[in-house]
Amino acid sequence: MVTPEQHITDCVAVVPPRQGLALGGWVLMAEWIETDGQKLLTRLVSTNNSAWQVKGFLHEGLYTEWPADLEHHNPGHPSGWQQVQPPV
Repeated sequence: MVTPEQHITDCVAVVPPRQGLALGGWVLMAEWIETDGQKLLTRLVSTNNSAWQVKGFLHEGLYTEWPADLEHHNPGHPSGWQQVQPPV
């Protein structure tokens, strides 16, 4: 039986940002909405990642300048580099 973590790994690995890259790890954040409208935030982490790696993934996700690549991973965002600012 395939674990949820392995299934996500398999799905993400199908779409590398460029040829020749291997998936090293991932963190998935998901928001769920209950029938009464309450929201629940969950996190799922790839197997064999340490706590510091997970914190690093999340930190880089918030504070790194991201290239707007309309063909991959960033549809609908403006072209060029942009700084993603966390909400205040």
